Amino acid sequence: MRVLHVIAIALKIDSPDFFEKQHKYINCGANLTTLRTLYYPPVQDPNAVLPKQIRCGEHSDYGSITLLWQDACGGLEVMNNKGEYQSVPPLNDAVLINIGDLMQRWTSDKLLSAKHRVLVPEDNYMMVRQSVVYFVHPDDECVVVPLDGSDLYKPITALQHVLDKFDETY
Repeated sequence: MRVLHVIAIALKIDSPDFFEKQHKYINCGANLTTLRTLYYPPVQDPNAVLPKQIRCGEHSDYGSITLLWQDACGGLEVMNNKGEYQSVPPLNDAVLINIGDLMQRWTSDKLLSAKHRVLVPEDNYMMVRQSVVYFVHPDDECVVVPLDGSDLYKPITALQHVLDKFDETY
C-alpha cells in the first residue's frame, strides 16, 4: 500500500491516503487483487521457436498497479510511446511496478498503463521463466473517475472494468 501512498503524494492529491482507501478490501472481501506465480516451461524443440516467439501476448494490466518479481530468464518487453517494444531486462532484487488501466483512468492519462508481452529468449529457449506477480485492484464497488474532474473517462466500477476487459479478451 506504500506504493499507492507514494503515487498519491507524487500526484499532489489532497488526501495522500486516497488510493489506499479505495483498496481497503484487499485479501478480505470484494476486491480482485491477486498474487500469482507465472511459469513458462522450456521449449523442447528448437525448430518450434520462431524469431520473436511470444510466450504471453500483448496486454495491459487491468487494475491500479502491478508488482512484478521476475527471474533472470528475461523476455519481458514493454511498448514505448512510439508503439515499439523494448526489452526490460531483469534486475537482481528489484520489483518492477506497472501502472494499471484503472490508475490511468484516475490520473487522466498522466500515468499510463503500458502494453507489454513476454517473448521466448532467442539465446536460451530451453530456459524456464518463473515470475511472481501481484495484481493490485481497487475494491470491486469503487467507482473510478478522473481525479482532475475531466470527462476523459466515464465513471466505472473496478469490477465492471475487469468484466468489460474479460468480454473484450474472451
